[in-house]
Amino acid sequence: MILHQLGLRNFRNLKTEYLELSPGLNIFLGQNGQGKTNLVEAIHLLTSGNSFRSGGIQDFINKNSNLGFFLRARVLKKELDFKIELSASANKKVLTVNDKPKTTHYLKQNFPNLLFSPESLLIVKDSSQKRRDLIDQLCTSLYPDFGKLNYKYKKIVKQKSVLLKRMKDQKRENNEDLKLYETLSKMLFEIGTELTFLRLAGIEEIQPLLLEEFLKIMDEHYGNISISYIASGHSLKSYKKEEIRNAMYKRWVELKDRELASGLCLVGPHKHDIQFNFNGEEARFYCSQGQQRAIILAFKMAQTKLHFRAHKDFPILLLDDVLSELDREKQKRFLNYLLSTEAQILLTTTDATWVPEKVASSVFLVKDGYFVREKSKAEVLTGGLSV
Repeated sequence: MILHQLGLRNFRNLKTEYLELSPGLNIFLGQNGQGKTNLVEAIHLLTSGNSFRSGGIQDFINKNSNLGFFLRARVLKKELDFKIELSASANKKVLTVNDKPKTTHYLKQNFPNLLFSPESLLIVKDSSQKRRDLIDQLCTSLYPDFGKLNYKYKKIVKQKSVLLKRMKDQKRENNEDLKLYETLSKMLFEIGTELTFLRLAGIEEIQPLLLEEFLKIMDEHYGNISISYIASGHSLKSYKKEEIRNAMYKRWVELKDRELASGLCLVGPHKHDIQFNFNGEEARFYCSQGQQRAIILAFKMAQTKLHFRAHKDFPILLLDDVLSELDREKQKRFLNYLLSTEAQILLTTTDATWVPEKVASSVFLVKDGYFVREKSKAEVLTGGLSV
């Protein structure tokens, strides 16, 4: 998949821009605060329907504009050309593909991207929600039904949570509410079992590739990496569907009174965790920050390979100042891997002097929300031009 044209207007600090991008490595070079991350966010928004930063529609609109923002991309995928447009004002958002209304789920299924950012490299030690999101993105790319299943599951959790809160606030339990509570809990177990089973399948698929890619970044004799899927403090490795369902039901029986007393939904895949292990120890506590970053880089590299294996196409790779988190040797190893994938890469950086001229397809200078394509790549990449 190749993003070959990008147009944007009034998106954060970006004014009106039209960019033609190359199929290979596109470098966006500039100091901090000039708009590089905003560009990555705009592309992420166009191809997945959501942002990787906090805030709502109002936060996306340039503060000097009263007209809202507009984004347009032309994407070439398996010789088919798609036009994706997203426009929004303070209270309305319109998303179309080839002039037809589409959903966020449609974007995720058809125009995948993989984001590498300084924040994403903290996933090993970040919240369990971030690790679940990492696995869910993998499963959405591998299994066609996963996205809809996950949406349905979250909807049931929300319904059950609203019911529990109402029951708690009313300080009474009538028969109708209790029956609905039981019904929603059973629905949650059924869909949650399918969701968990697919997560376990995704982990099993990526496990050998994760180790392979980790050793490329670090060293072939460096150590062993594995992933555990944890529910209520126990690993669910090799669990069959019936075992998953029984484990959730047993835990619900244990916590049922606590759910009703707290008004919170305490059991299900939304409470599970993913644990990365290094030489048998939990990486969150045992590994250095550099090792933790390498684990997530390796995971996304492995995910790229799995995506190609499943779809015979690469996702767009978005690298937002991520290589500054690595030493020069790891930068070189990682860049060599990226270039071997034949994926389109959009890389932002404040320093591109370490990038060989021959590997960069296009270089853009970024300043004050504007982008200038620089023809003299050699001068830019060796530090000859000031940004």
